[in-house]
Amino acid sequence: MYILKPEMAYELKDTDKKIYLESPDFLNDAEYIATIGDICTIKIFEQIREPNLAIVDLKTKRNISLDNEQLNTIMKIGNDNKEVDNPPSTISDSLWKAIESSFSNKNNTRITVKGEEDLAALAVISLAPKGAKVIYGMPDRGMVVVDVNQQEKKRANNFLKRMLV
Repeated sequence: MYILKPEMAYELKDTDKKIYLESPDFLNDAEYIATIGDICTIKIFEQIREPNLAIVDLKTKRNISLDNEQLNTIMKIGNDNKEVDNPPSTISDSLWKAIESSFSNKNNTRITVKGEEDLAALAVISLAPKGAKVIYGMPDRGMVVVDVNQQEKKRANNFLKRMLV
């Protein structure tokens, strides 16, 4: 299990990457798309295509339930659907295993998290094939796209090592 230590939280508050309000066109050419967060998952689904991997918690901004239209959109995503428990500020073993298995699965996968999915991007970047696009939401700001490469994997893995318990 991975646990975000309080003194590490500030490192994730901001990003040095561009924040997009709408889905960037270059995602149309992406071979593999993984989304983390309900609103960005819906935007990618509606504006680009169904993500290969979507990790959602059926909430926005941590505690606001999705409306019926948003919920219906989320339910259209994924041929392989899994539910996992993941407490706040963690990456549980069950979430890690669900993400890991999604990469060997030919079907699109939706992982619905009971708890929080906020830190799942770190696991996805660590486990994703090089060239994958990982998109995660930043509440009230937009979404961030990570092009998975050796540098991004190293960055995620170094952070994860510090979280490992």
